[in-house]
Amino acid sequence: MAQQVHVLSGDGLAERRLRAEHVVARALVEASTFAEAVPRILEAICSALGWEHGALWDIDRQNDVLRCTEIFTASPGAFPDFNAISRSSAFARGVGLPGRVWAGGQPVWIPDVPVDGNFPRAPVAAREGLHSAFGFPILLRGEVLSVMEFFSREIRPPDPDLLSMLTTIGSQIGMFIDRRRAQDELDRFFTLSLDMLAVAGFDGYFKRVNPAWERTLGWSEAELLSRPYVEFVHPDDRDATNVEARKLSDEGLELLYFENRYFHKDGTLRWLMWTSTPYPENQVIYAAARDITERKAAEETLACYAHELEQSQ
Repeated sequence: MAQQVHVLSGDGLAERRLRAEHVVARALVEASTFAEAVPRILEAICSALGWEHGALWDIDRQNDVLRCTEIFTASPGAFPDFNAISRSSAFARGVGLPGRVWAGGQPVWIPDVPVDGNFPRAPVAAREGLHSAFGFPILLRGEVLSVMEFFSREIRPPDPDLLSMLTTIGSQIGMFIDRRRAQDELDRFFTLSLDMLAVAGFDGYFKRVNPAWERTLGWSEAELLSRPYVEFVHPDDRDATNVEARKLSDEGLELLYFENRYFHKDGTLRWLMWTSTPYPENQVIYAAARDITERKAAEETLACYAHELEQSQ
């Protein structure tokens, strides 16, 4: 019996594609890492577009090959041998469906994998009834980061519109990965910095502080975030601190330097020198503070000495 050829068409297909795009976009928004988003992305594309098997292939940079790191099947337990050979395979550039996508940086469509001349898993795919397949790259600035592939039991002719849509999704995923990398680097800097870093809202509360705050002032992050930040400022400096904050939030000043006194948790005072800049889109201020208490004490001692010297003359 000849294998059925399936052609997708109609308004229902357009609606399913939009649903797939929506679910992928939502998965990226809600996920904290790409690995967390991958299962939902594979499931969304399979479920919305009628494909039965999806997989992610990541690049093993040390060995310069692709390895399968995630698999989704529409029916639990389906295609066990194909899943096993996929997980145990490693493809070089240009080899197999993932390798061809990697080499060209473009989507690849295979109408019927059992008769394809460059598909090493063809015998297993044929035995378990897999036929049509496509793959697309996850791209960042032209570089392939990973490859996603999908399979159907039906023979399906190439669908340029679908591949175009998935090319866009691949680029969106690449940008998500880039943003996460940048965020991870910022988090490391934020955590390791010796200076006191803070994100303060226009509402007068800290939104985030780094560990240097507790090392310098003794207050925990939870304590600092629970009260308006001016409550930690010496009463004589509070009005001036509010004035400086309004210059950033209300007047749009791009960069501000000022000094004030903060209470240590033990009740002593520390002088802080601030550099601050607003981010109006998020209604926050980015600020860095440095403890200058010792410098202030030295300046005061020098001023007293100069005054005494002047008086003695």
